[in-house]
Amino acid sequence: MQPFDIRRRALAFALVSLTAGCATTGSAAQGSGFNLFSAEQDVELGREAARQIESQVRVLRHPRSTDYVEEIVHRLTAQAPGARFDYQVKLVDATDINAFALPGGFVYANRGLVEAVRSEGELAGVLAHEIAHVAMRHGTRQATKAAGAKAGLSVLQRILGRNDNETGKIVGVVGGVGLNAAFLKFGREDEREADRVGAEIMAQAGYDPEDMARFFDLLAAQRKSNPSKVEQFFSSHPSPGDRAALIRQAGYRREYDRDDEIGGLASVQRDLRRLPASPGPRRTAR
Repeated sequence: MQPFDIRRRALAFALVSLTAGCATTGSAAQGSGFNLFSAEQDVELGREAARQIESQVRVLRHPRSTDYVEEIVHRLTAQAPGARFDYQVKLVDATDINAFALPGGFVYANRGLVEAVRSEGELAGVLAHEIAHVAMRHGTRQATKAAGAKAGLSVLQRILGRNDNETGKIVGVVGGVGLNAAFLKFGREDEREADRVGAEIMAQAGYDPEDMARFFDLLAAQRKSNPSKVEQFFSSHPSPGDRAALIRQAGYRREYDRDDEIGGLASVQRDLRRLPASPGPRRTAR
């Protein structure tokens, strides 16, 4: 989850006000946390967050690479639990090894990630983890928690009692949109759940979950040899060593044939490396 330095006016109020009309029973929650947002509102919030983020980063326009990553995402999301979000993925022209996702199915993978992975399975492991964050609705679960603590339950109940469901009007009432950092950085338990659910998605989609653990090994090696490549990743994710061990201990084993992969990673990587150098991670993070 790449943390962006985004203006946060009306931080909790702007997010929660978009939940107008949703049920307060938590029936829309996915996973173990309470969530006042509906799945439809995840999409609204994710779309607005994506609009702001894409005004600050450079989306890579390279059809062949994007098509390849999209195929992996489609294969994985066919096995994702929860609401049937219309998942979409874009490549960010950034050198660091990272990916992130927003509520409602907006997934972003850095060019540096695609260039660094050693197999399609490793790339699928990262994408499955991000898809799991979306499927388990971690972003709006955390937004519910943060806004409840900020505004108080009585204020939340008044905001949620509005009948006006039009996002633009509600945002106007609260004086602007602020994006909650919960969308881009999760707690340890959410990360563990995304690892677990992501590994299950991988296995069901025909990938070997061991490749997720191998990617964590890659991160650990990069941290020693080229720390700037993984600086953003470690700013928003727990240590990879423990996560690799948990994946391996869980025993997600399956018969796996790499001939069943989509294929073409090496060719995509060659194409990306021929492109002009991308901005460094510090530049794209702003």
